[in-house]
Amino acid sequence: MIEISDGDIEYAEKIFLPEGCSFDSERKTVIKCMESKDIQACPGSGKTTTLLAKLAILAKKMPLEDNKGVCVLTHTNVAINEIKGKLGKKGDILFSYPNYFGTIQSFVDRYLAIPSCLYYYGTRPSKIDSSSYDFEMNNIYNKVPYQSPLKKWLYASSKYKGIKPHELFLRIRIDFVNGKIKDDINATKALLSDTKNEKYVELFSIKESLFKQGILHYDDAYSLAFRYLNEFGEFITKPLSERFAFVFIDEMQDTDEHQNRLITQIFDESKVVIQRFGDTNQSIYDNYVRENSVWEIGEDSLQINGSKRFSNKIADIVKRLCLHEQDLLGNSLVQEIQPKILVFNDETIGSVIPFFGRIINECNLCEEKKEFKAIGWVAKEKEGKRTLPSYFPEFQKKSHHNKIESDFLCEYLQRIDDNTIKIYGANYYRQLMVNSLLKTLRLLEIKNPDNLHNFTEKSLIEYFEKEDKTFMDNFEAKVVKWCLKIHSGTNISEEFANVIRTDFCSNFDGVNIDKLRDFFNNSIHGREEQSRETNIYGGADFNIEVATVHSIKGETHTATLYLETYYRDYDVGRLIKYLAEGNGNPNSVHNMSLKVAYVGMTRPTCLLCVAAHENSISGYEEFLREAGWEIREVRNE
Repeated sequence: MIEISDGDIEYAEKIFLPEGCSFDSERKTVIKCMESKDIQACPGSGKTTTLLAKLAILAKKMPLEDNKGVCVLTHTNVAINEIKGKLGKKGDILFSYPNYFGTIQSFVDRYLAIPSCLYYYGTRPSKIDSSSYDFEMNNIYNKVPYQSPLKKWLYASSKYKGIKPHELFLRIRIDFVNGKIKDDINATKALLSDTKNEKYVELFSIKESLFKQGILHYDDAYSLAFRYLNEFGEFITKPLSERFAFVFIDEMQDTDEHQNRLITQIFDESKVVIQRFGDTNQSIYDNYVRENSVWEIGEDSLQINGSKRFSNKIADIVKRLCLHEQDLLGNSLVQEIQPKILVFNDETIGSVIPFFGRIINECNLCEEKKEFKAIGWVAKEKEGKRTLPSYFPEFQKKSHHNKIESDFLCEYLQRIDDNTIKIYGANYYRQLMVNSLLKTLRLLEIKNPDNLHNFTEKSLIEYFEKEDKTFMDNFEAKVVKWCLKIHSGTNISEEFANVIRTDFCSNFDGVNIDKLRDFFNNSIHGREEQSRETNIYGGADFNIEVATVHSIKGETHTATLYLETYYRDYDVGRLIKYLAEGNGNPNSVHNMSLKVAYVGMTRPTCLLCVAAHENSISGYEEFLREAGWEIREVRNE
C-alpha cells in the first residue's frame, strides 16, 4: 500500500509553490488520500496544482507495486504541458508505459476507437475531428437528389426540430449498441430504428462509407468504442483495470454523459483507485449549459473550499450562487473591495462599460498587465432584448482558435493569443499551416494514390518523401520565419498562397487552381488586419475585453463586470428575485442561470461588478445592500 508522508508533500511544495508557501490541511488530505474519492474544489482553489503535486510524488515512487501505472484523464492539454514544464525530466516517467497521461478523447481514440475502426472497417482513422467530418458530410449532402426520400425526410424532420436540413444531416449519429440512428450521441429518442427503412439503410451506409475512409466525428469515436466494448468488453476492461493502480480525472464537471458512461464501463473500481476532481457548480460548456451534472458526487467526498483567487467579500457574494452547496472561503491576502451593482436604464446602457472603467480607476487597479473583462451569457443579438451587443455594438463572437478546418486560407494564418501559445507552443502555427495544405487537397479532390483516401499529415509527408523531398524540407525551413511573422501581426496569406500555387500543387496531376479561387481570394483581398484586437473597449488608459461567460471559463481577472443579458428573461433580474424571495428549489432555467453567474462572478481577484437594469433591482435594493452589494447608478458623461 502506497503512503504519502509529510516529507513527500514538502518535496512537492518546493516544485509547485512559491518559496515559503505550503499546502493547507484540505489540500494535504487530498494529496495523501489513496482510495476512490470525489474531490469538489471551488474556483481558484489550486485544484490542478494539488493533483499535479500528487502525481509528482507518485512519479518519485515509481515503479509501483506489480509495475502498475497511473492514468490521468484531462479535457485539454493544459495540465499535460504544466506538469512537463514544472517537473522537467523528473516527470518523464509519467508519460511512459505503464502510465497514461492525456485527454479523455485521446484515450478513447487509442484504446477503443482506432482498434474498433481497424477491426470493423479495416482502416486506421486518418481524422477524428468535427471539422473534417463536416466537410465530407456537406459534400455528400450536396450530392443527395432533392426529390429523394432521404432529402424529403431530412426537410420534414429538420423543420420539426427547428434547424436546417443539412444541420440535421451533420448531426446524424449511430448507436451501435441499440441499432438506432440519432441526432445526438446522448439522445434518448431515436430518429430511425427500423433497420429495413430505406432512409435508415442509406444513412447507415453513408456513415460507414466515411468510417471506411478513416473519417470520424468525435462522437463516432465514442459510438465505435461502445460497440467494441459491447462485443469484447472483458478482453479490454480487464487488462486496463489491471494495468493502472490509479485513475485521476481532472475537471470532472466537464465530462459528458457518454464519456462518464465509458469511463465507468472501462475501469473496475474494485481493482482501481478512481479519483475525480472538479466543481459541479461550473458545468457550463462551449455552447450550452447543462441543467444537471452527470457527476454525482459521493457523500464522503473531499472538499477544497478555500479559494486562492478572490477576496472574502467576493466569496460571501458568490457562495449564494452555488447550486451544489459549498462553504466557500476567500483569500484574506487579496485586496477587499465591496462588490458593486451598476444600475442603468435604456438611456445609459451605452455608458455601462465606460463607467466600469472609472470604478477600476477609483479602486487604483489600473496597473500594467492587469486583466479587465466585461462578460455576459448571451452574445447573439435579439430584437428588443438586451444582449452583449447592446452594451458594446462592435461585439463579434470569436471562433475557437483550435478550429481544425476553416473556409479561408487566412483563417489558418491568424495570430494566436499568447495564452494559447503558452499552452500549445509555437508548433501550433505549424500544425495550422499543415492543415491548410490538407484542406487545399480536399478542395482539389486529390486523394492519396496509395489508398484513395484523403491525405493525412503522415501520408502527405510520406508522399513527398517519395515524390519531392525538397518541398517538405523547404516548407519546414520557412515555417519558423512564418510563425514569427504571424505572431508579430504580419499578414502572410499572399506569400503562403503563392507557395501553394507554385510549389505545392506542382507535385500533383490534374490540378485545377480555379477551385481554390474563393479559398485564396477571401484571404488576400478585403480582409481586415488579422492581428487587430477585437471586442476591446479602449476608452480608458487600459483595455476592457468584452466576452461571453463561456469563453472565459477557467480565467482569472483583476476586475470583472457581469452584464445582464436575456435568456428566457433577464438573467440578473431573475436571480435577484429568486435569491430575495427564496422560492424553494430552482427550476431548470434558474439552475442554468446560477451556473453561468457562478462561473462568471468567480473570475475576479479584486473587483466584482454586475450591471443590472433599474427594472431588475426595483424593490430589492435593501436586500442587495444587506447581501453585501454597493449600488451605483450609471450616468452618461
